[in-house]
Amino acid sequence: MSKRRDCIVEAKEYYRFLLHRYYNGTATAAEEEELFAALRADGEEEEWTAMISELHASAAPDPAYNPALYEATIDQILQPVAVTRQISAYRWYYAAAAAVLLLIGTGAYLMRQHRANTPAPVLAAITTDVKPGKNGAVLTLSDGSRVVLDSLHNGIISTQQGTKLRLHNGQLSYDASGAGTVSYNTMTTPRGRKFQLQLPDGTHVWMNAASAITYPTAFTGNNRSVTLSGEAYFEVASNAALPFIVHINNETAVEVLGTHFNISSYHDENNISTTLLEGAVQVKVKEQARRLLPGQQLDINKTSGVTTLNKQIDTLAVIAWKNGTLNFQDKKLTTVISMIARWYDIDVVYETTPPDVTFVGEIGSDVTLASVLTFLRESGIHFRLEGRKLIVGS
Repeated sequence: MSKRRDCIVEAKEYYRFLLHRYYNGTATAAEEEELFAALRADGEEEEWTAMISELHASAAPDPAYNPALYEATIDQILQPVAVTRQISAYRWYYAAAAAVLLLIGTGAYLMRQHRANTPAPVLAAITTDVKPGKNGAVLTLSDGSRVVLDSLHNGIISTQQGTKLRLHNGQLSYDASGAGTVSYNTMTTPRGRKFQLQLPDGTHVWMNAASAITYPTAFTGNNRSVTLSGEAYFEVASNAALPFIVHINNETAVEVLGTHFNISSYHDENNISTTLLEGAVQVKVKEQARRLLPGQQLDINKTSGVTTLNKQIDTLAVIAWKNGTLNFQDKKLTTVISMIARWYDIDVVYETTPPDVTFVGEIGSDVTLASVLTFLRESGIHFRLEGRKLIVGS
């Protein structure tokens, strides 16, 4: 019962966070759609009433409110479609409050919709803000030289033993049709960066922040082997004659023929996680093999080597980072903070033992750090930001 109650409280705090974001004009399109979907589906009318009342009590009524628009907006809100896309051009006033009105059949609660140029809320404990991460990587060539990919223009950036390296719209690709001697490259995404890579065999790789992958400039022999640290999503080019193998450490490897999967193996996390979205993979741990089916995830404890197979995984949540979202669903505080530190390139200090808090929801990865910290504050987490150092208290 306690666990269920905690989940309810966390969900309530998350929706309060979304209401504040919508009210201040800082909610992303995805957050607005999620908010309206919750308003249509949620049965906790009294909870919604209380949260809307809090906003109403803290703001003066907006003189621009036009009651004539009220009824016309209600039907759109309650339709099972992406409402905010239909009404965003006009920025209807009090849309969320109107939906609550129909759900609870009581008096209207006015929400003052700020204009688009209204600044984001300022947190008292934050004197600076940090921009979100962006596309970028460092490529280390076979001779040890390094190329910063952030600022380069489209075109061929290097030729190594006949293999051409081409940069196009934020993705590095290899043309190995004229390859001679094989050499090795390493792509590294620092904290605050992510990047896309197309390997010589056509395999697509999305690199998350603070990750690295080492690979040959041309695949030869009886397999296609790469080495990964950090996190990456793979869409492997099918080739039954040449298995694709991702080496994670000296004891763990993922072997596939052609499939879509995600691997997370950060040095500061206890587990190595392989999640399968499509096809089939075989994970080898100390010469023991485990085969995964789509929708399954295998966790490997780095210390003990014990494996845990999770058979029902929200795969879209796993690859949310690839699609521009920071997904906090069912994650502990330390995991959430680690995600934030990697994407915003900040250092973290815990003044006390981190509280045992499990989060719900997600937020766009294109927002500044202040918006994410607002989410943390609404969940009861105490912190302060000093430059690029986040200090988490009790």
